[in-house]
Amino acid sequence: MNAFLGAAIVVGGTIGAGILRVPGTVAGKLGQPAVILLAWLAGGLLAAMGAACYAELATAIPKAGGPYVYARRAYGEFAGFAVGWADWATSVCGLAAISVPVGEFAEKLLPGIGDHAHAVAAGTLAALALLNWFGLKLGARVQQWLSLAKIFGLLFIVVGCFALPRAAVASPVAPSAQAATFTLSFVAVMLAMQYISETYAGWNSSIYFSEEDRDSNRNVPRALFWGILAVTATYLLVNAALLYALPADVLTSSELPVAAAAQGIFGDAADRIVTTLAIVSLVGILNVTVMFTARILFAMSRDRLLPKRISQLNHSATPGMALLVCVIPAILLAAGTSFETLFLITGFLGVAVNCALYIAYFVLRRREPDLPRPYRAFGHPWVPAFAALLALVLLVGFVVANLRTSLYAIAMLAASYPFYRWSRFHVRGR
Repeated sequence: MNAFLGAAIVVGGTIGAGILRVPGTVAGKLGQPAVILLAWLAGGLLAAMGAACYAELATAIPKAGGPYVYARRAYGEFAGFAVGWADWATSVCGLAAISVPVGEFAEKLLPGIGDHAHAVAAGTLAALALLNWFGLKLGARVQQWLSLAKIFGLLFIVVGCFALPRAAVASPVAPSAQAATFTLSFVAVMLAMQYISETYAGWNSSIYFSEEDRDSNRNVPRALFWGILAVTATYLLVNAALLYALPADVLTSSELPVAAAAQGIFGDAADRIVTTLAIVSLVGILNVTVMFTARILFAMSRDRLLPKRISQLNHSATPGMALLVCVIPAILLAAGTSFETLFLITGFLGVAVNCALYIAYFVLRRREPDLPRPYRAFGHPWVPAFAALLALVLLVGFVVANLRTSLYAIAMLAASYPFYRWSRFHVRGR
């Protein structure tokens, strides 16, 4: 894998349904266009600061498995297991949340499918598991083309938006009563940042493949930063275009503001164009998630924290059993949980994993100062410390802003302990 393919994995693992749905929600909570764009820029800057920590850890410890590997080395076995568990749960919830809209969009594009959105979602996940069964190279090449297609599709709509006359209603939205008190303003900002954080989720996708990269010292940092730059630029352009082209009430009330903008550009063909773009974006993010989630389980199994069969490779050097352990729970979860609940749970767990890794960065810097570090995080210690602090603030803010889904996520984290005890006695026999 080279840096370009790694960046394609970052783009493909990040840009999905969120940028089609979330801009209207964020605009309704923040109101002012300048504040909206700053919030999206802040999401990209936070990802870049986190990428500095991840790049150092991934080049110093180039093993498959991502955050689990670094947390286990920094904190010990159980904490590593808990982080790996949370990372796996994040991915499974993400697969479930994203696969259902694939079925819904396919149903719009092909009405003959009928009321079989969940069957299409399940079939999509199964097809991607089969694709990745035949090895990383095939999955990565497909991902490269999917990533390019989704970026050029979004940029095509952006150009069309700026070619339209200015929105008839240019005034910003005043979130009803949300600015009345500091508490409500804080809640609005935290909810907006939770949606933005989840829309950026996946920016660290390339680090899961560092063991399979022949030159990870160079390629991992480049893939992370190139990918995050491409994603941030795309998100800012999309939001700027929507703020320019759509009246405020249309932007904040639309479930798919990109579709509303495309309607003014392409007329009757807009629905099919945006639906196709949505499917390409979602399939791309599903493909990346299937690819790296299997490697989390592979690494945990290799360390004897999960049954040995999960780490066994097939004839294409792919952890086939791990693919099944990712896809099957996602199919089951998608059948009974709402998109919004899964989306917010994924956002909480993703930030929790990142927070644990930022702290692990400092633990390993102190405990293993002589560990070879081909890449060193820029701005040490202030930039990594700021990233860790922001992640902690976001976690607290998520709990305040949405207690119910935060408790669901915390319950998933707590479930890691009984499974860890089971693994010690049944996998290791002690």
